[in-house]
Amino acid sequence: MKAELLKYKHYLLLLLALLLANYLLMPLTELQNEQQQILNLLQKKQEKTRSLMNNRDGFFQQNEELAVYLKNSHDYLFTQQSEADFKLTAQAQIEQLLQQSDCDIARIGFKGNQQILPTVEKWHMEIRYKGDAACLIKTTRALETAKPYINIEEYSYRANAFDKKVQAEFTAILKVSVWYKANENTSNNVKG
Repeated sequence: MKAELLKYKHYLLLLLALLLANYLLMPLTELQNEQQQILNLLQKKQEKTRSLMNNRDGFFQQNEELAVYLKNSHDYLFTQQSEADFKLTAQAQIEQLLQQSDCDIARIGFKGNQQILPTVEKWHMEIRYKGDAACLIKTTRALETAKPYINIEEYSYRANAFDKKVQAEFTAILKVSVWYKANENTSNNVKG
């Protein structure tokens, strides 16, 4: 038996080396690679944090400037007492602008909101209406000059036919944004 083991000694050493590589060296190499990736990520985070800390005075100054602008922004923001009042007011204002522009309203809807500051939210709306070219121009002008501010983010105009007299009926889809500043004295807490 010993003679047979000596005969296959080099095969056994090779098998032992492969087992050692497979069960010890490969996991250690993978662990080292993972640790290197984690170290690189931590170094990037440290660099970002260091750059933020170096620029903090600039950020504080920008924050103070924004606070001053926010105090003077009542003409540009909807400032109703509640979110429901805000939605009704915004929708009524847009409906009024469309009616003054001689447009047929198809649909006005809210498409979600985004928190900008602790008391300021950006609300997305979609407006669908029909009318001639004069309606489109009047509506666009009215929305751009409206107070509180209404921002046209996307627009899509479509007509089935268009002639030289510009009397085609257009279908318009506008995606607009409005800003709502919640009053600090309003509480949304539910007690129970």
